[in-house]
Amino acid sequence: MANNVNNINHIQVPNSSLSGAFDMAYGPNAITLEGLSTGDKYALRIFVVGNPTAIADIRQTPNREGRAIFDIQNILQAYVGPQVNTIDSLHFSLTGFVAQNERLALAGPTLVQYQIAYAEENGGVVGPFYTIPDNFTSIAGSKQYFQVPFDTDPYRPEIEGDDSTPTCSVIERAARPLSDNNWTIADTETGDNLLTVRGGFPSPDGIDVHNVFMDDQCTKTFYQKVERGNPAPLQNVEGIDAFYILQCSYTGAIGSNPALVPNTQANGGGPNTSMGQGTAIIGPFQTITIASGPANIAAGVIDPTTTHYYIVPVVYSPASCSPDGQQQTNIMNAAAWRIQRYNIAHNKIYSGNGALIGIEQLDAKCNDYAHIQFAWQNSLGYRDQFTFTKRVNHNTKTKNNNFLKGTADYNGSSYDVDIQDRGSTTYSQTIANDFVVQSDYMNDAEAELLKHLYQSAEVKVRFAEGPYANQWVPVTITKTSYNEKTYRKDRLFQYTVAFRLASNIKSMRG
Repeated sequence: MANNVNNINHIQVPNSSLSGAFDMAYGPNAITLEGLSTGDKYALRIFVVGNPTAIADIRQTPNREGRAIFDIQNILQAYVGPQVNTIDSLHFSLTGFVAQNERLALAGPTLVQYQIAYAEENGGVVGPFYTIPDNFTSIAGSKQYFQVPFDTDPYRPEIEGDDSTPTCSVIERAARPLSDNNWTIADTETGDNLLTVRGGFPSPDGIDVHNVFMDDQCTKTFYQKVERGNPAPLQNVEGIDAFYILQCSYTGAIGSNPALVPNTQANGGGPNTSMGQGTAIIGPFQTITIASGPANIAAGVIDPTTTHYYIVPVVYSPASCSPDGQQQTNIMNAAAWRIQRYNIAHNKIYSGNGALIGIEQLDAKCNDYAHIQFAWQNSLGYRDQFTFTKRVNHNTKTKNNNFLKGTADYNGSSYDVDIQDRGSTTYSQTIANDFVVQSDYMNDAEAELLKHLYQSAEVKVRFAEGPYANQWVPVTITKTSYNEKTYRKDRLFQYTVAFRLASNIKSMRG
């Protein structure tokens, strides 16, 4: 039983931020109150953290059980939305200069933190209100109707401490990113030296895989607030301390000096201002988005010999705990969240005697058709990406608003008509840009990811050429029917997406 005011108790609320959990705005967010005594209604107020003015004040009479059941999802949905417009081009620049504080990004509009207060109303008089001391977090994602509350365990790791001195961090439960990508391999299936270089970089929950081209811009988002287990880890362990970025060459060898991107405010993340601070994670710091594509990678540049690379989210642990005896940094090698692997499309180069001597990394210019990359708000409220590389059809549809204009000017000095004077005149036009694009052949996991593209209401595309080249343009998917395809029943298969630019072309009057 929770705290009470008079006799009222909250016996059901959404996931509590106190335990490091969160809930989804698009789905049930139930609050149940009981214990009404002399009053005739239950009263509920919702406050955004930091704002003393309630965003909602709701009253409800008791049901036949003497309780009141509120669902505040419609209220929360009004205070969350997609990430900022610039998120898809995070850390990308055509000029070559990229600001350090754009390597990472915080939650922005995708997240709201709120508080709950309740009281009873008697004859129109309400109060006093009791405010639940905990904060609650809602993210602009969706959940199934039966997920009350949303299960956050798959998205936040549990970290324990061991009995060594100093205490080493131990991953009791690893987590996955806020992504719908389900193409996952085991860390023993990489075909390279991931598990041996510098003591190895294990990923206990597997590795997420993506196929990309050199000009692709990508992001990946993590809910970073860890669950502190028992025995507890050091106080420095609060969330993601840094990201390793490991590049692997065509020989299957990962370099021994991986890039390191600290999760600090200077890099656009935080809340730490330096690694290992262990600052408490609240508000927009709860999710961290990293620039992860070949064209906007947070580490800077991709080596010409790189065939694939890894992004490894790690937490604090004393350097003495590392399997790498040369490590001087107080972070783990093991990934507390799934490692993200990006396979760069390339051609292999062989010598005259058939020996593999190098690679040629492919971008949009290495294909018969100009690439079109999609980025969309996924079911968890953040961004996923996919690139279409085959046929592109572009149609311009024009709808004219015409009227019949007299050819002669009756306000003139005489009746005079020129053969070029217009009769049927266009007063205004609606000009829509429609596209139909086709993917390359894909596997089952990529096809499953595309289902969420069809269902998303917030989609942007990046063209490889033309007036919109390297710009993320908002679009509307016009063919929203998704027909599930799998290798088992369809063998080699492709997908077609039809979309329209969200803003029409402007034209002059005729």
